[in-house]
Amino acid sequence: MQPTHQFRRLIATVPPSCAVIGLAVATACVRVPELEDRLTPDLRGTAYPDLIPLDSALATSPAPAKESQPIEQSLEARAARLQARADALRNAQP
Repeated sequence: MQPTHQFRRLIATVPPSCAVIGLAVATACVRVPELEDRLTPDLRGTAYPDLIPLDSALATSPAPAKESQPIEQSLEARAARLQARADALRNAQP
């Protein structure tokens, strides 16, 4: 058997998914200067951010409507005070 015939038979037995994985691994090793050269010198020396546990990162936060209630109430009270002040100023002018 000639070497090219053995190679063809080997290629014919490799499933397409393995070929795709092999190509993906081969391209992952390529250096992409367009991406690497975009970092400024001050960013190159920066440390990586701290990792946090996934549970705390995905923790549920309170609903925005419930969380914004105190702010909404304080803004409504301030608007009422400003409106009363504006009415008093309008009534004070002759």
